[in-house]
Amino acid sequence: MFSKKAKIFMGTILTGTVLGMGAAYSTSLEPAHADQMKTEYTANTYQQDAVKKLKLIYKDAFKGHMPFAASGFILNKSTQKDVHKAFGAPMSVSGGFDIYHAEMGNPGFAFSYNKNKTIAQIRYFGTNVERKDNLGSITPKVLGKVIGSADHIRNVKGTNEINYVYDTGKYQLEFIVRKDQTVDHINLK
Repeated sequence: MFSKKAKIFMGTILTGTVLGMGAAYSTSLEPAHADQMKTEYTANTYQQDAVKKLKLIYKDAFKGHMPFAASGFILNKSTQKDVHKAFGAPMSVSGGFDIYHAEMGNPGFAFSYNKNKTIAQIRYFGTNVERKDNLGSITPKVLGKVIGSADHIRNVKGTNEINYVYDTGKYQLEFIVRKDQTVDHINLK
């Protein structure tokens, strides 16, 4: 009934359709599995980045300074003028702190000062967008595993936060932990 050419054409269409469906079915399974693997790997990478930052913050606290954009400032030595020269005028001032908000890729900081205008406290807020590879992956459990038990644990008045305090020589490093068990910010005093 059908010519030889018509049979070959119809066979090609049917075979292509079957193979095409099989190939589509096969590839639709692969990306789902690949996405799951990528998510698991990414989650581990976030925590690894956070742990690296935590170790650096802890090490630098013994020297009286914070790493990152605030690395040049030393408690009780660097001045408000030094901070303003490096960061510009504060974005806001609240509770005695000059506040510099986090922006895309840049962490937020706040500085309070002694009467002689030297830095009394550096507050580190981390980043907002990349929170998972920063403070958002640091929990009390991570603190304990990476830098040991806190020297003091206190409730923060008027909030549901807990302050994990580490003595670092002449200075104190405080991790303010939110209700969700992640670090909200870090104080160096």
